[in-house]
Amino acid sequence: MYELTLLERIDALESTGEEEIQENPVEIEMRSIMTHLKKLLNTNMGSVQIADDYGMPDMTVFAGGGLSETIKNIEKAVLTAVKKYEKRLSKIKVKIESDKKDVLTIHFSLEGVLARQKNVPIFFETSVRPGGKISINRQGNRIV
Repeated sequence: MYELTLLERIDALESTGEEEIQENPVEIEMRSIMTHLKKLLNTNMGSVQIADDYGMPDMTVFAGGGLSETIKNIEKAVLTAVKKYEKRLSKIKVKIESDKKDVLTIHFSLEGVLARQKNVPIFFETSVRPGGKISINRQGNRIV
C-alpha cells in the first residue's frame, strides 16, 4: 500500500470492504503518480496554504526574452515541482518537444524511474495548452 499517497491509503481503509481485484503494485503506483502529477501541475503556485511553492507558476505570464526563454522557464518549473513534490520518482528529466502542427500548445516529455524500483522506467507525454492547463498522457491513457 506504500505506492499510494496518504489520502489514497486513508480512502482505501474507509472503502466499503467490497472484494478488490488484485492489481499489479507498479500499475497502482503509476496511476497514483499520474493523479498526483495532474494535481501538482494544474495547481497555481501560492494557492495551497500549507506550502506556498506547491504547484506551478502562472504559465501565461512568464516574463523573458521570447518563446525559447518561456519554454526553458516552463521546463525548469515543471522539473523543480516534480522533483520536490513527487518523491516516488527519481532521475527525472523534462524535455520540450516541438509540434509544428500545434503551435499554441507546448508539448514536453517527463521521464525517470520509480524511486523504489530503479528498473521500472516511467514516461509521460505532457502538454501545456492555451490558458495554462496541463494534460498528461501515458500509453494512450489520458488524464486531464
